[in-house]
Amino acid sequence: MIDLHMHILPGVDDGAESPEEGLEMARIAAASGVRAVAATSHGDFSYLEPEKYLKLYNRKIKEFRRSLAEHQIPLTVYCGMELMVNDSLLEQAGKRPLPGINGGRYLLTEFLFDVPARLALSSLKKLQEAGYKIILAHPERYDFAKSRPELLEEFFREGIILQVNKGSIPGNFGKRAARTADWLLGRGMAGLVASDAHDTVLRTPDLADTARVLDLYYGADASRILLERNPVRILRG
Repeated sequence: MIDLHMHILPGVDDGAESPEEGLEMARIAAASGVRAVAATSHGDFSYLEPEKYLKLYNRKIKEFRRSLAEHQIPLTVYCGMELMVNDSLLEQAGKRPLPGINGGRYLLTEFLFDVPARLALSSLKKLQEAGYKIILAHPERYDFAKSRPELLEEFFREGIILQVNKGSIPGNFGKRAARTADWLLGRGMAGLVASDAHDTVLRTPDLADTARVLDLYYGADASRILLERNPVRILRG
């Protein structure tokens, strides 16, 4: 399996708090059958200076890769970032290449949870017009989608990949998020499932149970498509 949404780099955002926790997250992921992840630290350029933050990120991922090799943990870590979509990001899109998954054109994006559907869609279209391919992180958690899941149909029609969080499926983010996740998965509109892991206890990178649930409720090939095939295609551009 491949997990394209994970906060595994220590000391960068609200994910792993120490090198030891980052390594333990990697062990958990590998033990569950995950062979590669994208280290998608939060990126909000409305208050982070892009050059300094990207330098910090690049240094941290190099250090983490060395540590994985030293501890012989069989996990490949690709670069990436979970980008907060706002005016600052859209401005940066016109100035410099944005940090996509594996250095490519696929951007993992997010919004504040109370964003209006129309504003979210128009902002993502601007990124598409700038030449990027868009993955929308955890769409089932946005207020507009929890109230009216059908609003996500237009995102899907525009070619935006909808990435469901594993924790939403059993209801860890509430009943309405679970209902919306089920709505997306049941209609074949989800393009990815990922852990969005932040730690080793509450939001872990273990995807073994998730794979079984996907195959049980959404078809025998669901986990292969959402956790293997589509992630590989994104990594390859």
